[in-house]
Amino acid sequence: MKRLRYAAGLSAPLYLLALFLFRERIQGGIPFLLFIAIGPLMAAYFFVVYLLARKRDDRFPDLLPLIAWGAAAVMEIHAFVPTVARTGVVPAALFFGLALKFHPTLAIPAILCADAWLAAMPGPIEKEIYYTSAMALVAGAAGVAVRGGYRKGGREVNGVQEAIARSRALVLPWEDSGDGGFPASGEMTEESILLRREEELKDGIRQALDRLLGLIGASHVAYIARSGSPGSVLYEGFLLSRGSPVPREISLPDTYVPVREATVFRKPFLEVGPDARRYAPWKSGPGSTPAGVAAVPVFREDFVEGVLLAVRDEEGPWRDPVIPAMELAGHFVGRDIERMRELHRGDRYFLRGEWYHSMVRKMAEAGTGGETDPGGGVRSRREMVYAETAEQVRRQVDADRVLLIESDGDPGNGRVAWALSPEGGGPGPEGYERLGDSYVGWVIRTGTQRIFPGTAGPPRSQGILPGSWEREGERSFLVLPVEGRVGFRGALVCAQRQEKRFRKRHAEIARDITRVMQLGLSHVERLESLTKKATMDGLTGLSNRRAFLDRLAVDLARLDGRHPCGVVMLDIDHFKGVNDTYGHPFGDEVLRGVASVLGKGVRRGDTAGRYGGEEFVLYLHMADINRAREGAERFRRMIRQIRFAHAGKEIAVTASFGVACAPYHGQGVEELLKHADEALYLSKQRGRDRVTVYPG
Repeated sequence: MKRLRYAAGLSAPLYLLALFLFRERIQGGIPFLLFIAIGPLMAAYFFVVYLLARKRDDRFPDLLPLIAWGAAAVMEIHAFVPTVARTGVVPAALFFGLALKFHPTLAIPAILCADAWLAAMPGPIEKEIYYTSAMALVAGAAGVAVRGGYRKGGREVNGVQEAIARSRALVLPWEDSGDGGFPASGEMTEESILLRREEELKDGIRQALDRLLGLIGASHVAYIARSGSPGSVLYEGFLLSRGSPVPREISLPDTYVPVREATVFRKPFLEVGPDARRYAPWKSGPGSTPAGVAAVPVFREDFVEGVLLAVRDEEGPWRDPVIPAMELAGHFVGRDIERMRELHRGDRYFLRGEWYHSMVRKMAEAGTGGETDPGGGVRSRREMVYAETAEQVRRQVDADRVLLIESDGDPGNGRVAWALSPEGGGPGPEGYERLGDSYVGWVIRTGTQRIFPGTAGPPRSQGILPGSWEREGERSFLVLPVEGRVGFRGALVCAQRQEKRFRKRHAEIARDITRVMQLGLSHVERLESLTKKATMDGLTGLSNRRAFLDRLAVDLARLDGRHPCGVVMLDIDHFKGVNDTYGHPFGDEVLRGVASVLGKGVRRGDTAGRYGGEEFVLYLHMADINRAREGAERFRRMIRQIRFAHAGKEIAVTASFGVACAPYHGQGVEELLKHADEALYLSKQRGRDRVTVYPG
């Protein structure tokens, strides 16, 4: 595409040269008209291409061929249409436009070439060389002046950024949109993804510069790369200075000698001593009279991506061999740049289509949905991810049946995590089955995909699926391994009744969908892990104090005094003595043992939590005073029966209980907990290992 772009642009000057050389040999007639029509026709063609490109979202319009052939066409009109030539509008508009669009280093040679061609072609104006030269001087100078003022005002538009800004929205809803230009709705556009990757890259480069600053003893270190602004000859980046943790923006011209050595000649630059002052990167402030300047190129796949620059203010040698240290830092910076660009290409690729958008939204819904029934939170979220994955595979690959086969630690075992067919979808049996010598087991073991066309041939010695999973009439199969350290490991199976239904492109589509599935599962696992850490006590596995109080407040508000419930507080008797006598590890074992009894003994709808230290708390749903007393008594007897082994002996513990019930002893959280604690205190006073109901 790049070669075609430049070839299309350079062909216009070649056409004008040919027109000048052959104008006398082709005097008139149809051949002459056909020859001079090439310019306007090519200009019209590239104009249409430009308009069509503006409507596309995957690229931005290319102006170079249009400008080159448009200039050729209007120059032809000036040369062969006397009425237009006498107005002088063509050179005025052409020279002004070239000076306005391009940097003077390109605009001035282009204006001079156009001026020479117009003067050489015979026209209605005598001494045209003076006329066009004056027009080139006036219009070109005006264009340069307007361009300079336009850029200083910051109004120049980056064509690439403008194209990205109106491109499709790419959605990563599980990422926090945050601030800094990202959409507040949670949806990410391609531009915001690019900005986020750039910020991540800048953070990595800042860390590398910070380490380099102390390693080589420099006063200032910077990373700069060619500016992305059209027509800019600057290298821009950020600078870290010793004693200033905040990076500053920096820009240097491409004529700056250390930058030119690193970028043009692709070699390091080092100057130490009085001569280094000639290469001061800026005119005033720290670093304006350097005692040493060093620069190395940063390569990415043998291409100079940017420059690492180091400036030393103090006299004396560098702390470390400066060039090797900077080259090593440049290697890591180049690697980070490539890694971030690969990540961005991946983001852009799998988020490009509408169906990817839909799937990613479903992944987010699976991870951020409300709490489900106790014991089913993780599984139900997984099922949402599985269901959307199977649906997208079925829709995009056009499969009759889709199976997500999950493998446990043994690749020879598997279960149907989700099956989707025209009859509906759902999970398979809980238990794992032996995959035997089926091809799906082989695919999971070897990590190699297989496509079975289902054409007539010798019978297979082994089945695609285990016998119980097969269906009559299915001929074509796509078996794809799904691998990952987290999320899901197993295989994706697509089945079709038609022969030769699946191709490699279907495998690529299915693989991309499973990658998004893994992202969704990883998000679900991360969310569940964070939720568990936030709500569970790390030692006992019960609800922590905050989670228990939140749950109690919700249940009390729902009951609203119309139905009874109980709050039980219990404390392990003489627990300090247990710690002092047998040690804290044994005390932790006692806490885990008591918590296990409480967690397993509560009913569905009840809650057990650790209140603090050796103190636990229970919420008994729909329990009046008698049932709450009976429940507490049952737990007291169960705790008495626990035996803990230590040094060949069995140790037993007891617990004291205090019970308060709503609405009899209060309706608020603090009131019930206070009364239950007072009842617990009475149990302690009366000899421990007993249950006391408030008020005693």
